[in-house]
Amino acid sequence: MSVKNLKAELHSYASPERKKTNEWFFKTGEGEYGFGDKFIGISMTHTRKVARHYHNLKLSDLHKLLTSPIHEERMTALLILVAKFEKAGEELQTDIFEFYLENDKHINNWDLVDTSAPKIIGAYVFKHPSKKSILIRYSKSKNLWQRRIAIIATFAFIRDNQFDLTMKIAKTLLLDSHDLTHKAVGWMLREVWKRDHRLVEKFLIDNYNKVPRTTLRYAIERMVEFKRKQFLNKTLDL
Repeated sequence: MSVKNLKAELHSYASPERKKTNEWFFKTGEGEYGFGDKFIGISMTHTRKVARHYHNLKLSDLHKLLTSPIHEERMTALLILVAKFEKAGEELQTDIFEFYLENDKHINNWDLVDTSAPKIIGAYVFKHPSKKSILIRYSKSKNLWQRRIAIIATFAFIRDNQFDLTMKIAKTLLLDSHDLTHKAVGWMLREVWKRDHRLVEKFLIDNYNKVPRTTLRYAIERMVEFKRKQFLNKTLDL
C-alpha cells in the first residue's frame, strides 16, 4: 500500500461533472468560505471505498494526503484516521488526536469537520475530560473551522446524554457571524432536543434575542408544528 497507489485509485473515479457540482456546492468561488479548495469530482461512496482499501497507511503517509490541496484526498485521509482511531489503543488514539490538532488547518470545509471531529476530537475529549479546555479555546477562535470543530465535537457527549459542554459552547457561539456556525450550533441543539427537549427550549427562550434565525430553525426542526411556529413567530411566553 502506498500513497501513490491510493491517489491513482482515487483519481480513477474522478468525474468532471461532479467536480463542477462540488465546486459550486462547497462554495469555492472567490470570497466564499471554500475559496481555493480544489475538487476532482469523486463521490463519497467511492472515497469511502478507497479509504477502506488503504486503512493500514501510517500517519506519515496520511500527512501527505491531509496536506494535499485536493479536497477528496484530504477527506480520504480523515476517513482512514477515523477508522484507525476507533480500533486503536490508548497510545495510538493519543497520537491521532495530537496529529489532528497539529494539522487542523487542512480540515477546512464543513464536510471534513463533520466527518471527523465527533469521532476523533469529541471521542478523545470524552475519554479525557481534562482536554475540554481545547474545545472551549477553539470555540473562541478566529478560525471558522476551529469554531465548527468545537461545537460538532460535542456530539460525542450528546450521544452519552451529557449536554453541559454543548450548551456552554452553543452559548459562546450565539454571536458568531458565520452562517456555517449558526447551522452547526442549531444542529447540535436539535440533537440535544431529541434527548432533553426542556433543556433546549429553555435555552432558546432565555437567549431568544441572541439566537440567529438559522440556528433557531435548525434547533426547532423536529418540534411539533404549532410549537415550532410559536418559536418562529415569537408568540411563546418569552
